[in-house]
Amino acid sequence: MAEHDRLNNKKQNPGSHDPESDTVKLPARRSQSVTAALASSTQTEEQAPDKPGLPLKDSEEPTEALSKVKVPETPVPTRPTKAKLQEKEQAASTKGHKNKARELLNAQALRERCRQLCTATFFREHSTIRSLGFTSATAGEGKTLLALATATVLANDSGRPVTLLECTWERPRLQELFDLPRGQGLAEWLRGECSEEAIRYRVSPELTVIPAGNAAGQAMKLVHLLSERQLLSRLSNSQELFILDLPPLVTSGYGALAASLADSLILVVHAGVTSEVLVSEACAQLRDLPVQGILLNQIESHIPRWMRQLL
Repeated sequence: MAEHDRLNNKKQNPGSHDPESDTVKLPARRSQSVTAALASSTQTEEQAPDKPGLPLKDSEEPTEALSKVKVPETPVPTRPTKAKLQEKEQAASTKGHKNKARELLNAQALRERCRQLCTATFFREHSTIRSLGFTSATAGEGKTLLALATATVLANDSGRPVTLLECTWERPRLQELFDLPRGQGLAEWLRGECSEEAIRYRVSPELTVIPAGNAAGQAMKLVHLLSERQLLSRLSNSQELFILDLPPLVTSGYGALAASLADSLILVVHAGVTSEVLVSEACAQLRDLPVQGILLNQIESHIPRWMRQLL
């Protein structure tokens, strides 16, 4: 009877310890189908997306689409070699030397042209000309440059005192070019505000500059005063020569009146820029005045940059 109870107890508790056999009997293994189901469930939970309710295929589609986008390759700039850099520097240096040589040739040609002009004007036999004026139809044609170059050449070659007189008040440049003090010039002297010595600025042993000064809106009155009282003769001694930078004829109301101050005149024309109509009008205003000739500026060569700044 006791044996029968022991056997029934084993059937109800299969994992119990049998003291007689000293053996632990484990429960029976699960079937392969149950194990496979559990494994499949575990794998699905690990691969599930972070967002709940989103199917796996939907989450994989953007990644798959992005992987097909072709990103253009960015070209990596290459550094020029040392030989190429030296070649570029040499080419730039050669170009700079050529430009400088060309500018020197142009400057030399300009001086020679001014020298010929001075010889024909002041040093002819029985010549009584003591003042040469440079005018133009409009501003910016180069008359100030030519007046300055002519005065410099004349002072260096003649050995006589030369005065560069600025008679234009629209665009006075001599004060700036020679860094002269402000407030004293031809206008102030004509109004009696200063002495003649105060407006004379010697820039070289034989060259004196008289700037225009501040006309204060009285340019016509000042030029008329200078012409009527022949004050130009008071500014000179017996040996002094004058180069006049005159106002333009067409764009200035007192251009023709100022041109009458000079013993001889040069009409400066910017070749290829000034129209024939303007040149004809300028010549008409100079009809009764002593015009020596028309000078075509920049017709064959370019004036150097440092000279163009003087225009």
